[in-house]
Amino acid sequence: MPCPAFLRLNFSSWYPPLSLRKCRCIVFAPRICSQMRSVVVFEVPPFMSFTRRQILTGIAGLAVVGLGAGGASRYWMGRRESQAGSDFVLIAAPLDIELVSGHKTPAWAFGGSAPGTELRVRQGEWLRLRFINQLPVETTIHWHGIRLPLEMDGVPYVSQLPVKPGEYFDYKFRVPDAGSYWYHPHVSSSEELGRGLVGPLIVEEREPTGFAHERTVSLKSWHVDEVGAFTEFSVLREAAREGTAGRLSTLNGVPQAVIELPAGQITRVRLLNLDNTVTYRLNLPDAEAQIYALDGNPVTPRPFGDEYWLGPG
Repeated sequence: MPCPAFLRLNFSSWYPPLSLRKCRCIVFAPRICSQMRSVVVFEVPPFMSFTRRQILTGIAGLAVVGLGAGGASRYWMGRRESQAGSDFVLIAAPLDIELVSGHKTPAWAFGGSAPGTELRVRQGEWLRLRFINQLPVETTIHWHGIRLPLEMDGVPYVSQLPVKPGEYFDYKFRVPDAGSYWYHPHVSSSEELGRGLVGPLIVEEREPTGFAHERTVSLKSWHVDEVGAFTEFSVLREAAREGTAGRLSTLNGVPQAVIELPAGQITRVRLLNLDNTVTYRLNLPDAEAQIYALDGNPVTPRPFGDEYWLGPG
């Protein structure tokens, strides 16, 4: 069994900069794999014509809805609509976390961790999630970057009413695009995101990609002081420039984190900036890496370079 290598992702926010010690051994090479298949997107014309035979066939197919087992399956134009997908129950609740050694920070968390539980669903399938709010404030879930129906978008008083303390809301939508996304509230965003209400949403490709190894790396800036107490989440003077950065940043919720990768192997790393204003400067010294997707969209593979600026969202 190959020994693990240690990935040191050096990163800093635009302000203030962070200094992290370098790692002794780095293996990070998410190059495009020869076995990776193309993702085919089918476009439906905005206007379609039907013959009389097609219309009658469709009407006959619709009758099946009333004859099915309890109406559990849906049909359209005589074809069954797949209900395949992933089901989740996600609770938002207060959580004490240790960001500063020896001190507790009163965070808010999705699924008992900050950042929140990683949700995974396959491209083209349904995401069904019951969201339960156990916070002292109202909130929602916005699915950042996902194309979905307006009523599932999680924007208060636009797509839904806020979920009040002690209440729940059922989200259900089909996920059309593969990629690395995230979820967060759109209620008092600076404070609720600042307290930890963020989490990764991974949409896996329909077809196998050929990557045997994968890691999700979530970057988060925290507005805390030297004893772990929260400071101001947004300062007007800073917000008008490049955003209000915290004094401490984490990888997957851990300061000064080290992520283990299998030595000598190609690893797909999903980098997520779980902040709403902060830009990070990333560098991978002595590592071979390529970028092949941005914001859920495939791009022509290109070298990571000496450094890369990863914007919010």
